[in-house]
Amino acid sequence: MSADGLEDDLFGAALSVEDTSIQKGREDGIKDGLLAGLAEGRELGIQKGYEIGQEVGFYAGCTRMWRALQAREPGALSERQERALAALEALIQNFPLYDPQDENLIDALERLRGRFKVVASGLGCLQDYYPKEADKEGMSF
Repeated sequence: MSADGLEDDLFGAALSVEDTSIQKGREDGIKDGLLAGLAEGRELGIQKGYEIGQEVGFYAGCTRMWRALQAREPGALSERQERALAALEALIQNFPLYDPQDENLIDALERLRGRFKVVASGLGCLQDYYPKEADKEGMSF
């Protein structure tokens, strides 16, 4: 007879079936949960990356448009507005768009938003970024 007394017991294996099933179910659940978590994380990362890229692209497009207008009408911007626009362009150029694991990404986005508001306000333009998808969510009948 062994120390736990189950080796010689005819019903030892039958008594531990429930514990074995629980342990097997737990292991399967952990494995499936890891796979599901990875898929959900990837989907959320793609969605948030798209949203950030869309917002940064909007800011970049606005600066290009303002530069094109300035080229047509050279005296349109004051020296202060020119410096603010140059600072906004520098923030866009240095934005860690291709490094999603950069810990400063959110801080850089907040600085970019703030600088855009300053430039847009100085030029008398809209001061906020509103994606089209946000407008659709607000509609209801």
